[in-house]
Amino acid sequence: MTPIALPRRTLRSGKEFSAFDLALGRAITPPVPFDFGVSLEQRLSEQEAAGLWDEDHAEDHAEPPADTPDSPPLPPPTPSPPQKPSGLHPATLSAKDRDKQKSKARRDKKRQQARLSAGTPLKSVHRKRVQQAKASALDMDLDASSLPHSKPAWVGSRAAEDEPFDFEDAAAPHDGGTGLGGVSYTQEEVDALSGTRGFRYIGWLGELTVPVVDRQRRVVITLGGMPRDRAGWKTVTDGAAALLRERLSRLRLSDERLHHRRALDSFPALARGWSHGGGQTEPGELCNNVANTQATDELLAHPYFRRLALFANILFAMWAPMLFAFYTTQMALLAAWKPMRKNFAGSVFAACTFNFGPRAICVPHLDYANLLWGWCAITALGDFDPDLGGHLILWDLRLVIRFPPGSTILLPSAVIRHSNVPVRAHEYRASFVQYTAGGLFRWVRNGFQTDENWERSASKEQKKAREEENKRRWEEGMNMYSVLDEL
Repeated sequence: MTPIALPRRTLRSGKEFSAFDLALGRAITPPVPFDFGVSLEQRLSEQEAAGLWDEDHAEDHAEPPADTPDSPPLPPPTPSPPQKPSGLHPATLSAKDRDKQKSKARRDKKRQQARLSAGTPLKSVHRKRVQQAKASALDMDLDASSLPHSKPAWVGSRAAEDEPFDFEDAAAPHDGGTGLGGVSYTQEEVDALSGTRGFRYIGWLGELTVPVVDRQRRVVITLGGMPRDRAGWKTVTDGAAALLRERLSRLRLSDERLHHRRALDSFPALARGWSHGGGQTEPGELCNNVANTQATDELLAHPYFRRLALFANILFAMWAPMLFAFYTTQMALLAAWKPMRKNFAGSVFAACTFNFGPRAICVPHLDYANLLWGWCAITALGDFDPDLGGHLILWDLRLVIRFPPGSTILLPSAVIRHSNVPVRAHEYRASFVQYTAGGLFRWVRNGFQTDENWERSASKEQKKAREEENKRRWEEGMNMYSVLDEL
């Protein structure tokens, strides 16, 4: 399939017009029928049977705040590069420059008002990219509403993770192009990548934006790709990987944090941000010890990770505007109830996880703490050959997707089992994941209290209304996905 060529837009200086303009590619179809709604209904039923409503990621539980006596001394933090000043003080500008600054401010305000009146925070160039991508969608023979889900439809379940999967070494690829590019594989080679049979291989180059749609034309997954500013983006993603690698030796991680349910082997991962689950009585910031807090504070403040976060938010707003608006309003209500520090200004994701490497490979799992129908954003980082490892496997869709370093994918990680193919021993793979726990949305819906407290104070009429609401929540969540032809 041939990528869609986009005109190159530049400023007078020759620089790319927008660092976040997207290139778009053609879509692919999974090999088996898959109904997203039915699958989600099954996940919810499994969750209800297992009684798992509030449990969070294993790595999200708090650690003791103080260093232990046997901890090695920490090296001084690596300084972040100086940030470019946002502008000059008006007093230092000439009258002509001040007029230009005022004129630019007026133009920016008009553009923002135009976007708001159009019902979207996106720039016109981003809306144009969405329109161009409609012909490039990846059609899946499934209905998203069929994915397993529990009745309250807030968070996912681990019950579907019990089936074991075995990995084999990735077979060497042979020559030839397939899908969106890259090498082609025989079916036997694809079977070797997934450790099972009948999966379809998607040769995604990681640069093009490819929406993945179900039978109802709902955009369920977005292979987000990269901005069109390839050179600048590589500087950001290579730099982010280097920052993670530098800080790996400074972390203090227990064995439980290194070897957990998602880990193929040692998997150093730290989460930051807001969460609600795992026994928390109310939402709060995820806790880490002093060393880990210092390391992740530096990452959160760094321009590289701020740009990664912003790009993922732009993708979210482009391809799921209704879901994006739901996140925005609910997180605003949560912040009004209890102001808490956000990981990234302007982001709708409440939390993020830094997966430090050196391989950052996970086994098949569900991120059951996430909002059940919500998206998480995964950005692959590092230095590895994406033809030989690092592929994203979507087990319920029976897809093996080439997932190169520097590219971003958004998917409902609480309902679609996913994992990675191991990279080679000498290679380095890390990742940056952004998500929002379903428990936060439930807390807001309960009037900023737990289910138990709400039940104690609610009237019979309120409880009956809530029961009916629970029955509709999954369907209403499905309706927040964009129908491609209506975007």
